Amino acid sequence: MRALPCLFLLLLLQEDDVDPEEVVAVLHESTYLPLEIPSDEEVEDIIWSSRKRLATVVPEKEGHPATITVTDPHYQGRVSFLRPSYSLHISNLSWEDSGLYQAQVNLGTSQIFATRHYNLRVYRRLSEPQITVNFEISGERTCDMSLTCSMEKAGMDVTYSWLCWGDNTETVHEGPVLSTSWRPGDSALSYTCRASNPVSNVSSRPIPAGSFCADPRYPSENPSTAFCLLAKVLLLLLLLVILAVGIWITRVWKRGKMPRMKKLRRNRMKLRKKRTPGPSPI
Repeated sequence: MRALPCLFLLLLLQEDDVDPEEVVAVLHESTYLPLEIPSDEEVEDIIWSSRKRLATVVPEKEGHPATITVTDPHYQGRVSFLRPSYSLHISNLSWEDSGLYQAQVNLGTSQIFATRHYNLRVYRRLSEPQITVNFEISGERTCDMSLTCSMEKAGMDVTYSWLCWGDNTETVHEGPVLSTSWRPGDSALSYTCRASNPVSNVSSRPIPAGSFCADPRYPSENPSTAFCLLAKVLLLLLLLVILAVGIWITRVWKRGKMPRMKKLRRNRMKLRKKRTPGPSPI
């Protein structure tokens, strides 16, 4: 009868031996690799490994506390083991934590051991997508648009799609680049980019087609460019005003100084004349 629990444990742990269990986690957050062991099974120890041996766990026995030895410095202070099966819990995940993991369970009553494999994939939570718009207006007033959706530090397995909506209708286009056209009189369509990975799903702000295509001067008059141009003009005007005021003050100062200088010269001439001695008596 003792062979039945051992056989059950072996089947339980080896069911994912060929195809590792996929575990998805978030960068800088935590995750755990589940391990299930029948409560009536006597386990000698559990060896957790990644690229090398990660830790050895000797379960609690007959009142003796469990012994846990973490042997990989990369995981020091970041791993714990959840009872009663001693599943592996990893906190403050980094990119280096991605990869294959293995739990080897050694039974105390026999020479049987079983392994279970995991594939841990770590992803970053996505921020708002960035949109780049390129368009060209032909002589027939047809506006050909190309919208590109991108993401900084996106990481792996990011998918993009475009949602086009207007007049109570919605259509979806897959891929980071959307090519479309618009002409005056068409419906006021808006486009939204959606980016997703296994741990997050984010959308951009709606992009109205008319804002780019209705006015041919729009490329030089979008809000950010117009603001910069206005700031430059105001700065130039301020410099001109300061220069004009400086010139005016200089001229006024010189005009006020000239009469004083002339007066001083006249006074000096008078003093010289008074000091000039008369003819010596014979």
